[in-house]
Amino acid sequence: MKKILLTLILFLPISLTVLAQDRTVSGKVTSKEDGSDLIGVSVVVKGTTIGANTDINGGFRINLPAGNNVLVFSYVGFVKKEVAVSNESNINVQMESDAKQLKEIVVTGYGEQDRKTLTSAISSVSAAEIENIPVASSDQLLQGRAAGVQVNSNSGTPGGGITVRVRGTSSINASSDPLYVVDGIPIQSNNLSNLEIGGGTTSPIADINPADIESMEILKDASATAIYGARAANGVVLITTKRGKQGKAKVSLGAYYGAQKSPKLPQVVDGPTFERLMNEAAVNNGRQPIYSDPANTTNTNWGESIFQTGALRNIDLGVSGGNEKIQYLVSGNNFLQEGIIKNTDFTRNSARINLDFYPADKFKIGTSILYSKTGRSRQRNDDNISGSLGGAFFYPSNLPMYQPNGAYTKFSIFENPLTAIKESEISMVTNRLLGAFYGEYEFIPGLRLRSSFSVDYSNIEENIYDNTFTNAGAGTNGSAQSVMTNDYNWIQENVLSYEFGFGDHSFNTLFGTTLQESEVSRTIAWGTQFPSNDFKRIASAAVQRASSTGSSWGIGSLFTRIGYDYKSKYLATINVRRDASSRFGEDYRWGTFPSLALGWVISEEPFFKDKTFVSTLKVRGSYGITGNQSGINDFQALGLWTGAAYADIPGVGPEQLANPELKWETTKQTDIGVDIGLFNNRINIIADYYYKKTEDLLLAVPVPRTSGFNSLVQNFGELENKGFELNISADVVQKTDFKWNMNFNIAHNKNKILKLAAPFNVYNRDIFRYEEGGELFSFYLHEQTGVDPETGAPIFADVNGDGQFRSNIDRKIVGSANPDFFGGITNTLNYKAFDLSFFFQYSYGNEQLNWNRFFLEHGGTRTSQFSTSQLDRWQKPGDRTMVPRMTSANYASDLRPSRFLEDGSYMRLKNITLGYALPTALINKIGISSARVYVSGQNVFTITDYTGLDPEITATAANTLTQGIEFFSMPQPKVFMGGFNISF
Repeated sequence: MKKILLTLILFLPISLTVLAQDRTVSGKVTSKEDGSDLIGVSVVVKGTTIGANTDINGGFRINLPAGNNVLVFSYVGFVKKEVAVSNESNINVQMESDAKQLKEIVVTGYGEQDRKTLTSAISSVSAAEIENIPVASSDQLLQGRAAGVQVNSNSGTPGGGITVRVRGTSSINASSDPLYVVDGIPIQSNNLSNLEIGGGTTSPIADINPADIESMEILKDASATAIYGARAANGVVLITTKRGKQGKAKVSLGAYYGAQKSPKLPQVVDGPTFERLMNEAAVNNGRQPIYSDPANTTNTNWGESIFQTGALRNIDLGVSGGNEKIQYLVSGNNFLQEGIIKNTDFTRNSARINLDFYPADKFKIGTSILYSKTGRSRQRNDDNISGSLGGAFFYPSNLPMYQPNGAYTKFSIFENPLTAIKESEISMVTNRLLGAFYGEYEFIPGLRLRSSFSVDYSNIEENIYDNTFTNAGAGTNGSAQSVMTNDYNWIQENVLSYEFGFGDHSFNTLFGTTLQESEVSRTIAWGTQFPSNDFKRIASAAVQRASSTGSSWGIGSLFTRIGYDYKSKYLATINVRRDASSRFGEDYRWGTFPSLALGWVISEEPFFKDKTFVSTLKVRGSYGITGNQSGINDFQALGLWTGAAYADIPGVGPEQLANPELKWETTKQTDIGVDIGLFNNRINIIADYYYKKTEDLLLAVPVPRTSGFNSLVQNFGELENKGFELNISADVVQKTDFKWNMNFNIAHNKNKILKLAAPFNVYNRDIFRYEEGGELFSFYLHEQTGVDPETGAPIFADVNGDGQFRSNIDRKIVGSANPDFFGGITNTLNYKAFDLSFFFQYSYGNEQLNWNRFFLEHGGTRTSQFSTSQLDRWQKPGDRTMVPRMTSANYASDLRPSRFLEDGSYMRLKNITLGYALPTALINKIGISSARVYVSGQNVFTITDYTGLDPEITATAANTLTQGIEFFSMPQPKVFMGGFNISF
C-alpha cells in the first residue's frame, strides 16, 4: 500500500502537467463587417512561438500550454485582436477591418503601390465610402469626395450626363473629360446620344453598376497620369471592381426602394397675377388694358401637371469565393429610376463575371466581363424651349390645359406641357459589353509578363416619334427619327514588370506596349406622313430618307516606369510614354510624355524620431507632360471630300481643309505636395499646390474666306490652371463602442487664357466671351448697376467711357461659372450596431446664369408667362430694386442684363444614412452571416441664394464651351429610401 501511495504521489504532478499541455482550443475566425471566413489568419499563443493559421473555412486548432490563456489574432488589413480563453475548447472570433491598413495600398497606372512610398497626387474613394448611395452613374460617387475633382450633375434627368473636371478645364475645343479605366480597360466615356433634343447629355458610365466597385482612384498630377500619356491631360479615373477571394462561397443580396421628387417647382406667377402684370405693361406703354377681369380668370399650374413623385428601385445579387486555384465573382443588378418629370426614366440590367484561375504555379489567367442593357425615356428639356419644362415655364397660367372640344391648348410656338409628356415618345436603349482577358506568367520572383486583350462595345438604338397632336408632327402627319450606332473599341497591352531590391534599395520597373483602335458606324433614318398615330415605325411612313456614316482612329504606344526607394525614405519615380495617333499629320503623330517625381519621408530620419506627435511627414514634387487628342475629328489633319449632288447628279465637294502639321495638344504640370500624419496617424493631412499649362491648343482658328471655309483646326493658343488642394481625415473618437471618423476636403483652381488667335463669343446671344487674360466660361453681359429710383429705367455701366450706354458696344465680362473653391465634408459615426453618415458637398464663388429669368422677366414685351422675380419690379418713384419698370424700352431685345447672373454658391446635404447591423447571434441561427438595414436621404436640403431650380446644373452641357446655365433643366431630385444588405 505504501508503494502504491508513493507511486501516486510521484506521478500526480507529471499527470497534471501532461493534462495541461494536451489542452486543445479550436474555433473559427470571421470578418465583423460581412461575416466572411478569413483565410490565413495568424493565431499565436501570447508570449510563445506556438502558432497556427486558419484554413479555407476560417477554422483553426492550436495547443494551449499551461499558464497561457491568451491568443493573439493578426491578419493584414485587420486590427490585431487578443482573446483570453478560459475553459472553452471552441471559440469564434470576429476581426474588425483596419481602415488605415486598407488605405495603404493605392491602385496606380498598371500596378499598385504603398501610399507611404507614393510620390504622386492620387485621391482614393473606397467601396465603404460610396455603398448604399442611390445614383445611376458611378462618376456621381466622386462628387465632393476627392480634393481637386469637381463633379457636377448637368441636370436631374435619369441617366443624364455628369461633368467631371480634375484640376480645372485643360482645353478649349478639345475634350476636358478625364480618362476612365475600368479594370484596365480605357473605356468610352463621352456622350453617345445623337438625338438633337436639347443641350443635355447621357452618361455612358451609368452602364457600370456602382455596387460592383471596389475602389476608385483619381490620378491628378503628371507623375501619376503620364503613364497613360495620350489622353491623360485631364486626369485619369481608375475604377477597380470587386473580385473573388479564397474561401467558401459567399452570397450577398442588397436592395433598396425609395421615392424622389423635385425640391422646387417653376417659380412663375398664377393666372390672375399674369393678367394684372400684362395690363400694367400695356398701360405703361400707352395702351388699353388687355384683360377685363383678372380676378376671375383661369389659374393653371403647368408645373404640377408635369412633375411627379418618381420611384427608385435597386436590387443587387452576388456570389463570390474560390480556392487556391480559382477565385470567382458573379453579380447581377436591376435598377430603375423614374424621373421627377413624367415619362422620363432610366433602367439598367447588368451582369458581371470576374474570374482568376491559376492553372500552374507561375501562370495566371483571368477575365472581367460586364454586360449591361440600359434604357432611357427622355424629354426635350435642357436648353430646349419645345419640351415639357419649356412649356411649363412659357405657357401663361391663365390658359386652360384643354379646349372645350377636348383638344390640347396651343400657345405660340411652344409645346403644351401635357402634349410633350403624352404625345412624344423619345427613347434610347444601349447594349454594352466590357470584356477584358489576361494572362500573366512569373519567370522568377518579381519578374512578370502580363498580356491582355480588352473590348468596349456599345450598340445604341434611339427613336423619336411625334404624333399629330404635337407641334413637330402636326404639319407632317406624324414625324419619326431612328438612329442606330455601333461603337467598337479594342485594346491590346503587354506589360513586363520587375520588382527587386538589394540591401536598403528597392526598385519597381515596367515596360509596356499598347495598340488601340476605335470604330464608329451610324445609320439615321427619318420618316413623315404616317397613316395614323397607331403607326410609329419609319417603315410605315409615306416619306422616308436615310443616311449613314462611319469613322475610326487608332493609337500605338510604348511606355516605361522606374520606381526607386531607399529605406522607404528617399523616393523617385520616372515615367515615359510615346504615343502615335492617327488623328495627326504623318510627321507629327508621335508624342513623348515624360514625368519625374521625387519624395522624401522626413519622419524616417533619425533626427525626427523625437517629434512624437508627428507620425508621418513626407514631401514630394513632380513635373511631367501629358497629351490630348480628343475633341477633334478622326481625320482632322487631312483634306476631306464628301459626296454631294447637284440637280440629282452625283459628285463630290470639299468638307475640310488639310493641316498636315496638326499635332498633340500638351499639358505641362508641376505639383508640390506634403503628407502629414499626426498623433499616431489619427489625423492625416494631404496638401498639394499645382501649376498646369496647356500649349498647342487644338483650336478652330479663323482663315480667309477666300479659302471657302471659315476656320481651320490648328495648334494655336495657351491656357493655365493653378491651385491648391487640402484633404484632412481624422479618427475623432476611437472607443470600443463608439467611433467617429471625419473627412474634409477643399480645393481652389484659377483658370486663365494666355493666348488666342482672336477673341470669340459663344452660345445664344453671345453670352460667353473667350479672350486673352480672361477665364473659361466667362459671362459677357451688360453690367446693370441698378434701376433709376425716379423713372424705373435700368442703369447700365458705360464700359468704353464715352459718356453714354450703347447696347452694341458696352458689354463686358461680369463673372464666370468657375468657383473660388469647392469640396466636401463627410462624417461617419458608429455606436455598437448602429452607424450614421452624413455628407455635405459645397461650391463657393461660382456664378450661375438663370437664363429662365431672361425670358420670363420680360416686362410684358412677350405674351408668355412671367417669372415671380417680375413681382420685384419698379412701380413708383422711390422704389429701389434691380427689376425695371414694365415698359418696352426697359426690356429691349438687344439687352443682356447682368441681373440674371446670380451667385451660384451652395452647400448641399448630399447624403445622410442611418444603418443597423442585426445581432450575429440571432441571424446565424437562420444561416445568415451578416445583415444590415438602413434608411437614407439624397439631396436632402440645399443652402443657397440662387433663385432657380438648382444651382449646380448646366443645361447646355452638350456645348463644352459653356457651363453654369439653367435653361429649362430638370433639377436634381430629393430622394428618400430604405434598404438592406444580407450575406450568406
